[in-house]
Amino acid sequence: MTGLPRYRKRPTETLAVQLRWSTWGEVCQFLGAEALHDANPEGAWDINADEASDTCGETGPTYLALNVRTVHGELAVVRHGDWILPEAASGRFYPVKPDVFDRTYELVSEEPTS
Repeated sequence: MTGLPRYRKRPTETLAVQLRWSTWGEVCQFLGAEALHDANPEGAWDINADEASDTCGETGPTYLALNVRTVHGELAVVRHGDWILPEAASGRFYPVKPDVFDRTYELVSEEPTS
C-alpha cells in the first residue's frame, strides 16, 4: 500500500488505517474494491455518534460503519474511529478499537510505502 502511515505492534510492523470520513479514500484503497464489496454488498452505512468508537473530532451528524471479512471468513463490524489492520491471509482484515490500538502500536513512519 502506498500513502499510508506505518505502525509497529511491538515488535511487529504493520499497515493500518483508521475508519473516519477524512480517511475514506485510504480505507477504500487499503481494503480494495473486491474485499470492500464482498463484505459490504450494500456499501458502508451511517451510524450515530453514540455508536461510533471515536468521532475523531469530526462533526456528524452521522459517522461510518462497515464490515470486514476476517481470516476465519466471518464478518466483523468496523465503526467510525476503529483501526483496520490486515490479517496474514490476503484480503482479510480485523478491527481494533482506538484505545487498544493506542496501547499496542506506535508510529514507525508516516512515509508512504512502495
